[in-house]
Amino acid sequence: MIKFPTFIARSEFSKHVTTLIVGQIIVHAIAFLALPIITRLYSAEQIGAYSLFMALFMVLSMLSTGRFDAAIVIEKKEKSAILLWTLATFISFWFNVVLFVFIYFFHENILVWLNKSSMGVYILLLPLAIFFGALIRSTQYYFNKHKRYKTISMSDILKSGTNSTGGVTFGWLGYLSGGLIIANVLSNVVVFIMLAIKLPVSFWQTVKTTTILNLKTIGKKYKNYLTFYTLSGILSAIVSNGTPIFIIFFFTEKTAGYYFMAEKVVSIPIGLLVAAISRVFYQRASELFQNDKKGFLKLIYRIQKKMFWVLVPLLLLLSLAAPYIFEWFGNDWRQAGEMIKYFAILVLFNNLISPVGSISNIIDRLDILLYFNTTTTIVRTVTFYIGSLYFSFEYTLLISAICLSICYIALDSILKNLVKNMIAKEKP
Repeated sequence: MIKFPTFIARSEFSKHVTTLIVGQIIVHAIAFLALPIITRLYSAEQIGAYSLFMALFMVLSMLSTGRFDAAIVIEKKEKSAILLWTLATFISFWFNVVLFVFIYFFHENILVWLNKSSMGVYILLLPLAIFFGALIRSTQYYFNKHKRYKTISMSDILKSGTNSTGGVTFGWLGYLSGGLIIANVLSNVVVFIMLAIKLPVSFWQTVKTTTILNLKTIGKKYKNYLTFYTLSGILSAIVSNGTPIFIIFFFTEKTAGYYFMAEKVVSIPIGLLVAAISRVFYQRASELFQNDKKGFLKLIYRIQKKMFWVLVPLLLLLSLAAPYIFEWFGNDWRQAGEMIKYFAILVLFNNLISPVGSISNIIDRLDILLYFNTTTTIVRTVTFYIGSLYFSFEYTLLISAICLSICYIALDSILKNLVKNMIAKEKP
């Protein structure tokens, strides 16, 4: 049996975080072991095209479900939670049907607009990836609601293994233009099948008996998710995951490939901490807000303090060591390692405040998150545009990272003050 270090607290929260961290260690170990092989099979331009596919995937995924999936965790009634899953899936299906038709007729124009991306016809796989990605996300939210973190971890491990193995296999077989894309789509399909098998029979019985009226009723209850949260999610994805779109549009596809790999290496150790804490924090914070707002605020401060003392030394180490780490990937990839120090400050504040960002959802102030994401999207666009005219890519990345970090600090302050005001109003 695996024994964890004694410094890990034995609270329910810490146990859940530990479960997810163990899963993330395996997930990122698989991804890291595959990177040196992938960088030797695929060129920076081909990886850049894949990074564009993933950026489009992340941005459009926010739109595909109307964000009703995000409400599954906070919904108290079991039947209503399943209705939210069904509604999100229903919307996602028709969204991706329409998206496929649009891409089929206009994919050449889209690729030209995206600076003649080498993605080619593989862009047609985007709707399929989005649909199964949405199914995975909605189902993981459902398991998160029921604290089935081992199932979530297993699905993440399966996805990482299938994606990495598939990318290497298709590369060896010579599918260099779309091998990474095919592997990603295949991994989404396989993981959803695994999650679907794990769902209880009662879940599927509720789905089968769902009517359009049921969907309309639950949709009205969470209508703000379709408006504020969806738009906010799209804008957030543009800033957080859509950077390759900006890089390809304002710079080159090769530069996007370098940046994607740099971000990938940074996300491996940081993902061990942040992804696990964010999932458990959302579920635990939702419970605390209803019954103990002081405890809710204390949880926020405690989590951020612990994350700060892990993230700062880790990012400093990565900024110094990354150029040498990337030499393992091939001589041409050192440039990717050099990029990390230019966006490390953004990684710090983004990940430090990301779990806290869910507060706006918990306290039902999605408008604040919308204003924030609108601001950060404008900041990212303006800084990249000005940078492309007057600075190198590295300095553009640094300027953009500093400006966005200031935005994250402002969001953190605003949300905490709102919670403090709520606590003050509760006092007799």
